[in-house]
Amino acid sequence: MNKNLPKVYASPINKTLTNNKDIFYSSKNESRNLNSNNIPEKINEIFSNPHHVYKSNVSITTKDSTFTATIIGQNGSNLLTLNGERININNIIDIERI
Repeated sequence: MNKNLPKVYASPINKTLTNNKDIFYSSKNESRNLNSNNIPEKINEIFSNPHHVYKSNVSITTKDSTFTATIIGQNGSNLLTLNGERININNIIDIERI
C-alpha cells in the first residue's frame, strides 16, 4: 500500500441530529400512525403461510372501509383478488387472514 496518500478532511458534526423526527403532511384531514403495522411484511407472511396454496381469505381495512376478499397474488403495489379486482397496498391500514 502507498502510505503517501493525502489526508481527507471531514467536517465535524457539532449539533444533534433530528433526522426523520419532523414530518410534514400536506393534508390535515388525513391521519397516519407512524407505529403502524408493516403491511408488506404481513402480506408476505400470508403468501408464505403453508395454508396459502392458491388463494387466501383476508379481512382488509382501508382508509374508507373494512371488507373481506380472496387474494390470489401481488402485482407491484397492488393485491390481486379472485374477482379480478386490484387493491392498492398503500391504501391498506390493516390486513388479517381469516
